[in-house]
Amino acid sequence: MSGPFATATEFCEYTGLPVPSDLARLQFMLAAASAEIRGFTGQMLSEVVGDVVVLGACQRDTLLLPERPVTAITLLTVSGTPYTDYRFTRPGLIKQGATESTVEGTFWSYGATVTYNHGYTETSDAFAHLRQISIDVAARAFTLNERSASEAMGSTLMESAGYSPEIFLTQGEKWKLMDLGQVLVG
Repeated sequence: MSGPFATATEFCEYTGLPVPSDLARLQFMLAAASAEIRGFTGQMLSEVVGDVVVLGACQRDTLLLPERPVTAITLLTVSGTPYTDYRFTRPGLIKQGATESTVEGTFWSYGATVTYNHGYTETSDAFAHLRQISIDVAARAFTLNERSASEAMGSTLMESAGYSPEIFLTQGEKWKLMDLGQVLVG
């Protein structure tokens, strides 16, 4: 799923604002806020089941999956043959050898094709943090243009007067994203 981390209803419940007459505008801002978070982290973050990635050959004993957190690997093949002698971590590292006692130095000289699950479920605490940050980001742009527009431009919305809403992450929000487990920023 690559949709917004929050719905318009969740936005209104969190901010206490009534459901706006221009619902499409609010939904667009929530989608833009979620895209800003994904852009900063370089990650999808929402739960994805059964993602397939082909990792090239390397002369290291560790492969790195592109999306984090990794919640499961359902199939790993090397040269088309299922391979089971590995272990993985939530930050996306795959090491050869199913146990820590495996001798280091075995290389992934043929690469691997990996089918795996990654991201946060919508019921997780981490996803709740993503939802809150996306609402905060969208609220800045939405309420600035709804409330301040009347003072600055009469009843004309700021974007109608040539000012577009700004979607951005504050430094504090960036720190929160980095604190979600150091598996977010890729």
